[in-house]
Amino acid sequence: MLARVVILAAVVLVAVGALSGSGLLERLAPALTGAAAPEPTPERGPVVLEADASGHYLVDGSVDGRPVRFVVDTGATRVALSAETARRIGLSVDRSAFTALTRTANGTVSAAPVRLGEVRVGGVRIADVDALVMPEGALGVDLLGMSFLSRLGGIRVSGRQMVLSP
Repeated sequence: MLARVVILAAVVLVAVGALSGSGLLERLAPALTGAAAPEPTPERGPVVLEADASGHYLVDGSVDGRPVRFVVDTGATRVALSAETARRIGLSVDRSAFTALTRTANGTVSAAPVRLGEVRVGGVRIADVDALVMPEGALGVDLLGMSFLSRLGGIRVSGRQMVLSP
């Protein structure tokens, strides 16, 4: 009987050793113990973008946890969101908030200055980002402007590739 217990204990120890070396034990531990699984840590490496056919750099990101597709625009002073995107992600902007005059390709328009709690692109997270909400129909694409880009560790363009470093 004692021999069986010793053999069983040895098998368990070998199995636990093998599982811990593979990382499987750490992934299974929350389910086995009833503990909450840890939040995944986002990758902190650079974000590598390829230019599209027209030479623009498109990137999927998020604003306050809601998905937003941006065009990287180093010529835009701030992040700029269309009124439609602002509404979709839950930003409520009153008509009286459109107090900032901004120049666009279509002329000068009034925009609503806002502060975004968080903008994420890949593993890069920037908090408290100044942005503008553009009026209805004034912006066809959301812009990832310098209020985000200037807070990165670096931006490098080589050929048709752009690298955003945290």
